[in-house]
Amino acid sequence: MHLKINFKSKELNMPVMLDVLMPQGHGNYKALYLLHGAGGDHETWILNSRLPDYVNNKNIAVIMPSANNKFYINNIHGKKYGTFITGELINQCEKWFNLSRKSEDRYIAGMSMGGYGAVYSSLTNPGLYNTAFSYSGLLNIMERYDNPHNIDLFPVFGDRQDLLTNNLDINQVINNIGNSNVENPTKFIITCGLQDGNLGMNREFFNKGKESGLNVKYVETEGAHNFQYWDECIKQTIKYICGEDTEWQL
Repeated sequence: MHLKINFKSKELNMPVMLDVLMPQGHGNYKALYLLHGAGGDHETWILNSRLPDYVNNKNIAVIMPSANNKFYINNIHGKKYGTFITGELINQCEKWFNLSRKSEDRYIAGMSMGGYGAVYSSLTNPGLYNTAFSYSGLLNIMERYDNPHNIDLFPVFGDRQDLLTNNLDINQVINNIGNSNVENPTKFIITCGLQDGNLGMNREFFNKGKESGLNVKYVETEGAHNFQYWDECIKQTIKYICGEDTEWQL
């Protein structure tokens, strides 16, 4: 079942649009929170991938929210998108739908900006998700801050010092994890195409993540920063969640 939902978020104090793919079974479904990239919205994955085919007859609900280019974090000069994604959205969906409330049945994924959101949400909320998936993720936000590609990042991250002081740079988050020795049971699957401009920062995240003790797997294949590549990523993600044979299994 494909649902379109418009509801008033208390956390954001504004309407939020969701696309939801819901199985028609006996409930207690696994849930995948699937995030779009910059310039996208709640319909991005539906319009540009074969996701509905991949989840057909699977025991997986897929929830796709809009984030208005706000990177799925609590903005320095704006709204608390991070609290919405990791708190209100999950609580609301688990009230509306017959979803499993076990963290082992909860997943988060995204491409590009959504990859940053999925990884950041999982690093800063240890154990909230079983696995976080990043496809061509924007995993070095400082690099993007210096080359914003026509996106106004100041409302989101503040100035460069704000970005570091407020623990919004993923490299800084990983350094803090390494220093604190706090274990994170969430698994991280990082993928990037060999023709993607974000390749270097994804390799960097994998190396730093391993050094900090994260349970992280890195997959490189042919591919660019486009939905031809990301469609294959979401296909493999559904297989992974279903426990089917895929090279992504940790």
